[in-house]
Amino acid sequence: MATRRSNLALVGLPGVGKSSLGRRLATTLNVPLLDLDRSIIASTGVPKDSVDEIFKREGEEGFRIRERSAVAALDEVAPPAGNVAAELGIGRIISLGGGTLVDPRNRWTLSQRARILWLDAPDAVIAGRLRTARVVRPLMSKGNPEASLRTLRTERSRFYAIGTRLESKKSPGTLSQPAIDLLRATPRTTGRMLLSAALPSGHWELGVGIAAESLVRALKVRNASRVVLVSEPNAERAIGGSIAAALKRAKINVIPLTLESGESAKQLTVIDEAARGLAAAGVERGDLLVAVGGGALSDTAGLLAALYLRGIDWVAVPTTLAAQLDASLGGKTGVDLPEGKNLVGAFHQPLAVIADLDALRTLPTREILAATGEAVKIALLGEDRLFTLLEEVAPRLVAGDPELHADGTYAEIVERAGWWKCNVVAADEREAGLRMSLNLGHTLGHALEQAANYKGILHGEAVGYGLRAALTIGVELGVTPAPRAARALALLDALGLGAAPRRESPAALVEATTHDKKVAGGKIRWVLPTAKSFVIRDDVPASLVLRAATQMLAGNTRGGGTR
Repeated sequence: MATRRSNLALVGLPGVGKSSLGRRLATTLNVPLLDLDRSIIASTGVPKDSVDEIFKREGEEGFRIRERSAVAALDEVAPPAGNVAAELGIGRIISLGGGTLVDPRNRWTLSQRARILWLDAPDAVIAGRLRTARVVRPLMSKGNPEASLRTLRTERSRFYAIGTRLESKKSPGTLSQPAIDLLRATPRTTGRMLLSAALPSGHWELGVGIAAESLVRALKVRNASRVVLVSEPNAERAIGGSIAAALKRAKINVIPLTLESGESAKQLTVIDEAARGLAAAGVERGDLLVAVGGGALSDTAGLLAALYLRGIDWVAVPTTLAAQLDASLGGKTGVDLPEGKNLVGAFHQPLAVIADLDALRTLPTREILAATGEAVKIALLGEDRLFTLLEEVAPRLVAGDPELHADGTYAEIVERAGWWKCNVVAADEREAGLRMSLNLGHTLGHALEQAANYKGILHGEAVGYGLRAALTIGVELGVTPAPRAARALALLDALGLGAAPRRESPAALVEATTHDKKVAGGKIRWVLPTAKSFVIRDDVPASLVLRAATQMLAGNTRGGGTR
């Protein structure tokens, strides 16, 4: 049964005509119209106020706070009986500001209470409307409105794309009937889309209850008639059954392949056995592989796709927090060797990454907390809002608060960390420079996993220890400001990451780092945090690495940790 959403929210670039279309639709459907910007202006109580004046007086942050409050206050409005509005289930039209959907929490709320209609037009058409508009828009004061629109489109399309797109060069006041026809033709879905990002290498979708529908849609676009469905027991219990059933309904043949859970699947022997199974099943280059599972499953299945028949296309459906915000994005695939982690692999981008937050509901608290190790890494690299968010919710994460699902916190964590990684990968897919930053905390973290024989410690937990070591090195070299390090350590303590003492040998960990993938010319390249970003250094003395490893293994010696 479709989720009840009686509001129709109009989104789009500034000047595209949301207000004009909103007025026509409200008249045609005989429903009320709410212009969100006007509602925000009214809330100030200042006569003849405007959005520009609020920006000047309170700054963008002040306006966005008002905007979030206005969105949170939206309620359901019953459609009038016996007309087209009732048929469409629309009780009110809402015209949103061009930047409303940028806030993840606004999208979270609106996805529950509104259908989204994306009104779009070519940039040149919108710029022409802006030039003749009675109200002078800020875009018109920035020199080239078309260039400004192109920038906004790049920044915002992934938000607007969660809605049904109506693109036309015609006057927006004439588009009420085309909009109604489009809404009639577009089935209402049970899931809630929060992000739909077109990436240079594929597509990333984030939402709630979207896995089966989004996967079938992606496969239909590709005209896929047969897929290899690779999963592991935990993922099969969480969403694997619903995905398999959806593929069957879509008449897509499935070749099932079940791997072990966790790091034990990341072995060359597993790849060998799986590849032979694909050959026995007659899998062809035109078939697709769908990986449903956590980060280890994605790593192995992605490598299998990269190697079989010299490469077949694949889709990732990550089912853990670590996989959704990190492992499934970026196209790195790989398995382990006794000499080190991920030493055999390939860059093989998935056609799509479909992250369904419903899959996180059954995860143990320990797995959630471990995954935040990767999120803290991204925060340290410069994602300031993510840093603040993690600090705010750390006690709730430790407590396993179920409301983190309901209030959109997990959605925002996945989006902010994942989008940061997507931008880095887009700039440097093959790890020639910038992408190396994503290894922050991983050099000694991977060494710790190897020393523990990949048992008793989760990847994100190892990253937590590695981040502590990187902070120690950074401070001693004068690269990481002490206040920045103290803030990061306080967050790691609050999350219980790297807090418990370990028994591994510091010397053994230092030896293991010599097999790290970032070694060049016999020198380890260390990613170290700065005040706002990072640096890469290959001149870290071995004595300092040993001290950092020793201190790291001692855990949180200051007290205040949660684990």
